[in-house]
Amino acid sequence: MSSTQLIDSNNYKYNPESKNGVYIIHGFTNSTYETRDLAHYLGEQGFYTVANNLPGHGTTVEDCNRCKFSDWIGFVEQDFAEMSSRCDNVYVIGISLGSVLALHLSAVFPLNAAVFGATVLQFKEYFGTRVLTPILHKIVTTREKKLSYPQDIRGTIKFYGYSVWPMSAVNEMRKLTNKVKKELPLVNAPALIIHSERDKLQLPSNTRLVYNSISSEIKEKFNVQQAGHNLFVSSPDQGKIFQKVEIFLNLFLDHKN
Repeated sequence: MSSTQLIDSNNYKYNPESKNGVYIIHGFTNSTYETRDLAHYLGEQGFYTVANNLPGHGTTVEDCNRCKFSDWIGFVEQDFAEMSSRCDNVYVIGISLGSVLALHLSAVFPLNAAVFGATVLQFKEYFGTRVLTPILHKIVTTREKKLSYPQDIRGTIKFYGYSVWPMSAVNEMRKLTNKVKKELPLVNAPALIIHSERDKLQLPSNTRLVYNSISSEIKEKFNVQQAGHNLFVSSPDQGKIFQKVEIFLNLFLDHKN
């Protein structure tokens, strides 16, 4: 497996006639490449699904570095409000940064249920992200993604989205996590929290943090073994994950008269 950049600048919408809406948010520096399969799958199961590129994503690294975390929040709030205005039932699904934004939406909007995948609220490279990045991000504007992986596997990694970390955007993600951590107790929708044992970017402690901090009476952890950080792309676990998500969403489908 060679180092390959996998990115998609397109937005996706499936089954718009359905009144059961699922808003799916991709991860940091990634794009709808990692969410389009899930959007298509759930669309075929009868849901209205929307997967859009966040500001600064699916375009260029420089564009991403110009974004503020408030741009991401405003974008997903508008998208989700539009979905809520046309649907009887609404759900949110997020992966990585998208999961952090999904937690925010769950704290401020009423919804049927939420899925949080590979959430990154606590950073694996704590000192670099929390201490050095706020000081140096305007000087060192990018960092190769491969440096975030163990040296012995760097040549085998598929890089989704950009091949480098836009460091000003990393600093904005740091600010976003500070905000959303405080909002976790406001989350009370039924929640499915997904983690893969092979995830090399996310700390397992994030799963515990979300599970223990949200106020949802119904919450479930779902661990898989063979997917990577990008849980929704093709892997031996993809079918298992998609089926689990579908079953979970259907549990909280309110059938309107």
